[in-house]
Amino acid sequence: MVREKDTLKVLRVRANLTQKQLAAKVGNTPRSIGLYEADVNNLRKADYLTIDKIAKALGVTVNDIFLG
Repeated sequence: MVREKDTLKVLRVRANLTQKQLAAKVGNTPRSIGLYEADVNNLRKADYLTIDKIAKALGVTVNDIFLG
């Protein structure tokens, strides 16, 4: 369940994934995941397909990532 103000990092930790594991699931680099977690503006610049893959890997929706 996503709660208000859950960050990408919180969602990732809740899914019991490291940055490296999440990156492997979405076909990205751990550095990119770290940048997305550090600043939501970096995540907003990512293409939708990447964000969708991240959401699916975390078991949440894209809206949960941006609105949480």
